Amino acid sequence: MTAGAATHVTVITVDEPADVAVGADFVLTVMVWCPAGCDLSGVPIDVTAPDGARTTVKPGVGDAEVAAARRIALDAPLRVGEQVWRVSCAAHDAGGWHHEASQLQVPVRIQPHETSLAVWAIPSPVITGRPFAIKVGAKSAAGCNLAGVPIAVRDEAGKVLASDVLGEKPWPGTSALYWAELALIAPAEAGMFSWSVEFAAAGLALPHHGASSRFCIAIVDSPQHKLTVKVVERETAIPVENAHVRLGAYRAATGSTGIAELMLPKGPYSLNVWKPGYEAPPTPIALNADLVLEIAVAAIPEENPDDAWRM
Repeated sequence: MTAGAATHVTVITVDEPADVAVGADFVLTVMVWCPAGCDLSGVPIDVTAPDGARTTVKPGVGDAEVAAARRIALDAPLRVGEQVWRVSCAAHDAGGWHHEASQLQVPVRIQPHETSLAVWAIPSPVITGRPFAIKVGAKSAAGCNLAGVPIAVRDEAGKVLASDVLGEKPWPGTSALYWAELALIAPAEAGMFSWSVEFAAAGLALPHHGASSRFCIAIVDSPQHKLTVKVVERETAIPVENAHVRLGAYRAATGSTGIAELMLPKGPYSLNVWKPGYEAPPTPIALNADLVLEIAVAAIPEENPDDAWRM
């Protein structure tokens, strides 16, 4: 059949992701169609990447409407910012009609990979003026190797308190959490401090967003007195093992004899004892010398599931 003297329009539509991570694979779904209803499923599509590389996508096979929609796999470039692909098809004859050439520009925002941070092994409490260490780690959303990248701890004013580079191996049991142990010196003043871990993500082969994560740390005065707490069951006076004893930032757990020992500075405290299945009210104390206390905890009766059915 000879193509008609008039020409039909070729329309290109594309479903594309708004944001793609640098270097990642992504897919454009391209539809080429004619408003007059001509079957354009056999028309080749050219895709030109931002760097000028050109690929011709083969015609679809099968049902015309399905085949006209082409899923085109592409690779994001290794640079961030808006990048433009050009999707086009040349002038062609289809359905007995001549169709005009068509081109569509497809902008896609290329983003750096995300990173996340972890802070752990924070001692509590930390004595004023004394050295201590924490562990910090960073992980790439793409699982990239972050070994050798700098990481730092800063105080509230932004001053660097400690810095190092991430180690060569991920933390055991993780696939890509690269970590370092940072040595710090506690402030000379007691209090609660909010510091931050910062990861600049510089010098990586694939661009990454930097990350920052805050953590709190309790700094306390040097301990002067020993507090010995014995926890017993109220009705039987039997020692309660593995009861948690807490006075502000100070924590301990009872042993098999029901005893926990803590070193604390002098001052007022609220002593709290906790263990699943038991209860005890807070106990206010004023610590001015070594002190021995016995705390009786009450066993909480277990609920009987049949109680709701009894009259």
